[in-house]
Amino acid sequence: MTMQASSFLQKALRPVKGFISKIQSLFQTHIWLRRATISLIAIVALVIVYKVLASIFGWGGPQYRTVALEEGPLAVTISASGTLNPVKSVQVGTQVSGMVQEIYVDFNDVVKKSQVIARIDPREWQARFEQAEANYILAKRNHDNNKRLIEKNFISPAAFDQTLSAYKSAKASLSMAKKALDDTVIRSPVDGVVVKRSVERGQTVAASLQAPELFIIAQDLADMQVETAIDESDVGRITEGMTATFTVDAFPGKVFQSKVKQVRKAPINVQNVITYTVLLSAQNTDLKLLPGMTANTSIITEQKEKVLRISNAALRFKMPNTESAADSKSGSRPASAGTAGAGSAGAGSAKSAGAKPMGAGPRVMVRKVWVLDQSGLKDKPVQKTVRLGLSDGNASEVLPAENGETELKPGDLVITGITGASKPSAARPAGPRLF
Repeated sequence: MTMQASSFLQKALRPVKGFISKIQSLFQTHIWLRRATISLIAIVALVIVYKVLASIFGWGGPQYRTVALEEGPLAVTISASGTLNPVKSVQVGTQVSGMVQEIYVDFNDVVKKSQVIARIDPREWQARFEQAEANYILAKRNHDNNKRLIEKNFISPAAFDQTLSAYKSAKASLSMAKKALDDTVIRSPVDGVVVKRSVERGQTVAASLQAPELFIIAQDLADMQVETAIDESDVGRITEGMTATFTVDAFPGKVFQSKVKQVRKAPINVQNVITYTVLLSAQNTDLKLLPGMTANTSIITEQKEKVLRISNAALRFKMPNTESAADSKSGSRPASAGTAGAGSAGAGSAKSAGAKPMGAGPRVMVRKVWVLDQSGLKDKPVQKTVRLGLSDGNASEVLPAENGETELKPGDLVITGITGASKPSAARPAGPRLF
């Protein structure tokens, strides 16, 4: 039985042996075929080895963009634009009408208190003064005559009272005419600098219910202030004495230090947008700052000198695989308000888990971030929970962990994006096709 099986096996293997012998003869006679076969086997072996190593060390996987956690200062600021103005400026006008006869000062001139700076043509007011003076002299003479006559009972008391009234009226008219004549000489009410001149020589000014503007005199250009318009949503966080900074376009490389002087309670309504005026101090000892300059201000509402900072880009990052899995589980439902707010520039949505309500102490939010774990042979992303505090729009404060969570430390790499990753195709909305 064994001999029969052996003979059957030899008969079955005879074609195979013949084929192998033919192959061997081909390899012996054709050297190029032998070399090609060896090269093909080597290539296949290299591919297998590369696949094995790539699966172990993560070669060929997605490349992550990362940012390291770092310690440093963090400040929460409110930014707004404002205008530089002198703290005290006086608008000089005139109470009489007429032609401007003389102008004695110009822009940027330094003036002293009571210095003559302009003159109105006095001829009309001089004539009115002389007329009032003549009426006064006549009324005074009549009054003096009637005074002697009343002593001798030559006239009645009623006639005396009429002359007395005429005398006092003429005296008052003379005083008013004298004042109007004096008002033709325009004098500086304060010591300062002329920052604006609104009239020219020969121009006619008309004084009516409101005195026309002739000059604006700044009392002290070394002491200025920035008038900023703060939105009603931010004004509640500003108090007097807060530190602030501002820059002007004229000196782009210089930052001017300032403080909050006053928060005015009068609202300003512009197209249904409510703002409040906040005054910032601006020391101008070198007189570089000029009235009317636009200032870009930053008011520091909260500040910490040394905190662990995380980039807000890491808070906005979503891992593609987990995001698509979450979408499939949710049944393609629209994102909630908390998810939609994850891409904001701040520390995240106000509805994030763990957020404290307003007025309940420092606001703390809990978010998920992806950290690149480099402890093994292959770098792999790990999702961790972080507690966030202050945020300046670019970075957020990482608070100490609670409930046994793994705490992040300086130098940890958080993922902010994937290099060369293809975006997942948008899910087609459910519902019947219209066409």
